[in-house]
Amino acid sequence: MPQVEKLKIFLASPSDVAIERRHVEKVKEEINLTVAADKGIVLEVVSSKNAFPGYGKDGQAILNEQIGKMQEYELFIGIMWNRIGTPTPRAKSGTAEEFGRAVKALIRKGKPQVWFYFREAPAHLTTKEDLRQREEVLEFKAKFRGQGLFREYETPTNFRDQFRQHLTLWLNQHTGGASQARTVPKKQSEKIQEVKTTTSNTSSATPRKSPASKSGTSRSIGAVKNSGDWVMLNDKFFQIKSSVTQSDRSIIIQLSPKNMEQVAELKSLHPGEFHNKKQITYADQHDAGIMEVSSVLSESMAGKASFKITLKPIQRSQNNSFVMEVNSNNYSADEIAEFRIRQILLGEAPPKDIGRFFPITQIIQPYNHTVEVTKGIFPELWAKLQTQPRLFLPKAWLWAVYYLKMSQLVEDVLDLELSSIKAISVNKFTAAVGFDFAQPTRKSRVERSDALSRSLCRNSSTWVYSLSEIT
Repeated sequence: MPQVEKLKIFLASPSDVAIERRHVEKVKEEINLTVAADKGIVLEVVSSKNAFPGYGKDGQAILNEQIGKMQEYELFIGIMWNRIGTPTPRAKSGTAEEFGRAVKALIRKGKPQVWFYFREAPAHLTTKEDLRQREEVLEFKAKFRGQGLFREYETPTNFRDQFRQHLTLWLNQHTGGASQARTVPKKQSEKIQEVKTTTSNTSSATPRKSPASKSGTSRSIGAVKNSGDWVMLNDKFFQIKSSVTQSDRSIIIQLSPKNMEQVAELKSLHPGEFHNKKQITYADQHDAGIMEVSSVLSESMAGKASFKITLKPIQRSQNNSFVMEVNSNNYSADEIAEFRIRQILLGEAPPKDIGRFFPITQIIQPYNHTVEVTKGIFPELWAKLQTQPRLFLPKAWLWAVYYLKMSQLVEDVLDLELSSIKAISVNKFTAAVGFDFAQPTRKSRVERSDALSRSLCRNSSTWVYSLSEIT
């Protein structure tokens, strides 16, 4: 039975950020179903609600005994707005005391990592106590500023999006609490999962190949849920040895080209002089965007070339210019966004009754260029690569993630599975997709986006795209 690594997160905050506390729980549940599950990790959030009653000591001391052993946690999440909280015999508030205990554990034991978020939004403070609490928060924040890095946000929704992004990045860099480097297992991309045909006599044994049925029953011959050790650089695909994400979000990639054509392609990435650094498209199993090539270093040993490439992000899909969808012709904003995503992935035409109201989908490319997408993206890639399905699928996965994110229709691709299904004379791809819509500004739109995202993740909606015309 596969082992699951539990990572504990301590959540500390006063009472005026209750919505943010709920968002922490929701993001934790979401990540447990997606990124964490793929890594064999389960996240657990612990807070004061996990404590049971006690007597004989002050309330915070009882909490400290029950749940306050900070060396047991990987992350400490602190949140404040206008209240610092209720004083304790040892600190200005329970939250401040818990923060101090986390910092001491970090110094002595090397964990937990300490993350703090401050809400910066107008508030109606009328009483002396309200003003005192706000002054205490500002004093606490000023002390923190000189000793660490915190994040600010304006609304609970902004906090949710920041926290989701930060937690995802942290998990992607997590390697048993040791290093930020992630080394990709050799030939991982070739270990394509075999999906069994669903029948009434399904066995747990490894499926055996059988002749195609005359009835045209389809069976899956391969499936991928990530890109493995493949990355996309400047619309080309390479298998890498390792990838390290730096604190400034720059990425260092090490790889060995397979042939002279790849050597030439990698050498062409050399940045220009002065400010003319090359911009390229980039995608890996964690992110996608436009990158600036900072450096390309190459060496040759025993006749084999190897490259070390440093990339700096200049535009990610997580920016402040998300596409705003609007209701049109009896279709909701979410329905229109889904039509556009289906058009990108599957080449499906929008409903005829939308007509001229259907917006044009544009993909951001290097140097602020844009490309219009009016049909499915896979036929072009298939014609370009002309390769076997097991080699095509990881590359198609990267291609799809790049297009989805750079269309600015989604903020994060939570779950994407591509598989090749072979019937008598038809090859098809299926895409089971869970995604999070780009963050809009209207509250009603946010609520609908959340519901749709959860629905797609839980139901694993399957969209089928036929390649029969081009294969």
